[in-house]
Amino acid sequence: MKTSRFVQFFLLMCFSVFLFTWGCSREVEVPLPPLPTIEGKPSAATTGCMFVGAPGSATLTMRLDIYAVDKNGRLISGLGANNFSIPNDYNRTYNLLKTTSTALTAKAGGYSAMMLMDQSGSIADTDPDDLRIQAGKIFMDYIGTGDVVALSTFSGYNDYYFSLRSRFTNQKEGIKKSLDSLSGRVSGGTPLYEATVLATNYTAQNAPTSNKAVIVFTDGQASGDLDACITNAQQKGIPLFTIGLSGSVNVEVLSRMATETCGAFFYAKDAEQLVTSFGTLGNLLRGKGQVYRTEWAIVRSSGTWRTGEVVTSTIRLSIPNSDPLEVPFWVKVK
Repeated sequence: MKTSRFVQFFLLMCFSVFLFTWGCSREVEVPLPPLPTIEGKPSAATTGCMFVGAPGSATLTMRLDIYAVDKNGRLISGLGANNFSIPNDYNRTYNLLKTTSTALTAKAGGYSAMMLMDQSGSIADTDPDDLRIQAGKIFMDYIGTGDVVALSTFSGYNDYYFSLRSRFTNQKEGIKKSLDSLSGRVSGGTPLYEATVLATNYTAQNAPTSNKAVIVFTDGQASGDLDACITNAQQKGIPLFTIGLSGSVNVEVLSRMATETCGAFFYAKDAEQLVTSFGTLGNLLRGKGQVYRTEWAIVRSSGTWRTGEVVTSTIRLSIPNSDPLEVPFWVKVK
């Protein structure tokens, strides 16, 4: 009888150990919930502080960093010199000197990103399906545990051109609800510069991490003091990541806002490009991933380059299985 009880106890212990071990093993093997699939169109951006040098001669050296992702938000690899071109204009010839794939410089700690969304009346035509809202929600799905995001909007309705919709938080669902509330609520003009100044000031004063940025989305033209907007961001050390939607957007302005603050500029001719633009912003904010570093010689047919002169044009980026991407840029000779 004693032996039988011992055997029963022994078998019970073995069975318990088996259950515990099997349960732990099963817990480890359960995969993490997958991130949402990005389904949009390929997009590209100029990123960082671009270098232009050698004034005083007919030939200018220019460096541009290009960040490019496919329709699923993955970095486009394997591009070479034949994939990049800039059309010549009446007085300038653009010659590509070299192209190299270069790693971004990683930034320490999590980021504090303010999303500033254009809610002007023209959005009803340029983004009728609210893809900017969906893109912002995808951006939220990719934030890390140390990242925080705030949300603000602007339009030209009366004096209420800037509204803080959410303070800095890591709570994804709260920001998503605030984004959903933007649907169908567009009106007025585009006070872009004033709103950017207010968003920058709020970020400088309230962002909890040292890695700070303002993400500016707009679809139209703006009026006001652009220089003051850029100077304010420079003084506060906050880069502007600008995203322009539609053919009517002022690409030179948005490119300049990004370049002079060491941010990035995405140009989306199609609203579906917003999905990949917003979906991959986290990589740029963290300084992760690869860019194509292109170096160009710009030759004048007459005269010489002067310090302070501006070069603005568009890179044509040919990628496999897709229409070419247009990547506008703005740089100043230094």
